[in-house]
Amino acid sequence: MAAAVDSKRSILVVEDDVPAGRTLAQLLREDGYSVEVILDGEAAIARLAQAPAPDVLLVDYRLPRASGLEVVDAGRRLYPGLPVVMVTSYPEVIARLDRRAGVPTVILSKPLVYADLTRELEQMGCGPTVGA
Repeated sequence: MAAAVDSKRSILVVEDDVPAGRTLAQLLREDGYSVEVILDGEAAIARLAQAPAPDVLLVDYRLPRASGLEVVDAGRRLYPGLPVVMVTSYPEVIARLDRRAGVPTVILSKPLVYADLTRELEQMGCGPTVGA
């Protein structure tokens, strides 16, 4: 997860709603992030097993083929300090999310307000560039 100074932060967006994922990726790229979009949980888990690790995992709770919680669990097994932003319409997910001490974890409600996301990313220390 280490990156060169002034390099772009990478965000792995896991969202099965294609238009929503595409719009979110475009906004994040315009703000200076490197973004990869995955459409289902199983593919996201497979991607997390490959290098390089993303700097941030942004994942929908409800996904086909594996839930957002399963994606987070797989990501945290591989990268214990991986910052996570979970997006959900299901508030009960909050109690089940693995929130490790000292590891940035944010829950945002749908519909996602982009300004809330960018504020949370900044507060997590995950601005668009390393060292920003």
